[in-house]
Amino acid sequence: MTLKAFYKQNRKDIQHKKIVISERFCDENGKAIVWEMKPLMQKENEMILKKCRMMQKGIQQYDYEVMVLAESVVFPDLNSVALQNNYHVAGKEALLLEMLTPGEYQKLKTIIEQLL
Repeated sequence: MTLKAFYKQNRKDIQHKKIVISERFCDENGKAIVWEMKPLMQKENEMILKKCRMMQKGIQQYDYEVMVLAESVVFPDLNSVALQNNYHVAGKEALLLEMLTPGEYQKLKTIIEQLL
């Protein structure tokens, strides 16, 4: 056995997941838009935990959850100022909460939990 298998250049890329989260978002042909999600690396998770700790004493599970979900979404681009302005919100977490119904949110959460 060799440690070379653990070298960064030898590790396999993490696959993104593409799935329809909501039938309400459709293209010009009426076809539901596919969302793209990525699993987070522990370094990204630590940054989210740090942000949560800075927000208030202790970590609120809900704040952490929505931050993980928003960070995991690759498409649509939740950082898009145009998209945020369209929903009259600021921030990717607020946008995600404004865009999705509770059922759609739960579907997204389930998919991302499978990726983690």
